[in-house]
Amino acid sequence: MNKIVIKPFNVIDQTDLPELSVDQIPVNGEPLEIKEELYYVCEDDRIQLAANSVIGVIPLVVRDPSKVSNIHDYIHCLSIAHRKVQFKNKKGTCDFDNCDEMKIT
Repeated sequence: MNKIVIKPFNVIDQTDLPELSVDQIPVNGEPLEIKEELYYVCEDDRIQLAANSVIGVIPLVVRDPSKVSNIHDYIHCLSIAHRKVQFKNKKGTCDFDNCDEMKIT
């Protein structure tokens, strides 16, 4: 299978991030590890994409929240990512309190 090169773009601070090779184009809410930090795909209508390979992402950790231009957009994107989190134990899917594992699907 051919790898696809994507160019992540941080929609919070409007910075380019290093290119990544992936098997398929990630969708909204999918996690990406970039430079040992976790980001979530969050295509943002404010970005004019130069090419299909540019992917808007948000960081899991925002170091200076005062620089987030629209906190509601950030929280909305984060909530999409949160819906992809599954909690599991030996019996299958479970509540947060009685689980052994957290998986982002």
